[in-house]
Amino acid sequence: MPERIMPGLGLRAFYDPGQRDWGTSVSEDLRLVSALLQARATSRSTPLPVTGSAGQIAIVPAAAGANANAVALWDEVAGTPAWVFLTPQEGWQFRIDDEARQVRFTAGAWVEVPRPGIVAIRTLTATAHTLELADTGAILETTGSSAVTVTLPAEASVPFETGTLINVTQVGAGVATIAAAAGVSLNGVSGGSVALDGQWSGVALVKRGADAWTVQGALAGAVA
Repeated sequence: MPERIMPGLGLRAFYDPGQRDWGTSVSEDLRLVSALLQARATSRSTPLPVTGSAGQIAIVPAAAGANANAVALWDEVAGTPAWVFLTPQEGWQFRIDDEARQVRFTAGAWVEVPRPGIVAIRTLTATAHTLELADTGAILETTGSSAVTVTLPAEASVPFETGTLINVTQVGAGVATIAAAAGVSLNGVSGGSVALDGQWSGVALVKRGADAWTVQGALAGAVA
């Protein structure tokens, strides 16, 4: 029976007796299991040193020129100590030692896993922001003096799950407005929009269905 790929991590198994290079394949698969079982990494922001330490696992910084976001293992290549890079797969999860945080690989990036009672605060400095998956569960703070529009995207472009909650707080003097993209309803109004009530006011955005959101909180008026 020829070797085949197993479900889950994609490990190889069921080799024919004496199959060529099966020992190399088994060793590579055991290395993958060793890295991913109770996975932890030293950092995701510190550049990799030229020489790692025995058994070290790190995540290559997103801004790195090569192997960005890859899982880096200090191991051997052809018998020589070297960094080995694993391409992360959707849903891989690691504890980051220098942050004491859990992160998950989602939509091409490592994002923090929400902790009960703790949410991320993201600062919006531009005058326009279309919600992205990284905003899920976060508080978005608009901080500038210019007006800011936060747009609810169509499900086809950003597939938020039903039940997604995102909060928006207008910290700066610039008026924050929530606007639905074409084909998206806000409080039942297709393509509707509404401004927040003023500085330090806030609203909660909830996705209630396909291309349907609600906004509740300190609003300057009705959605129109």
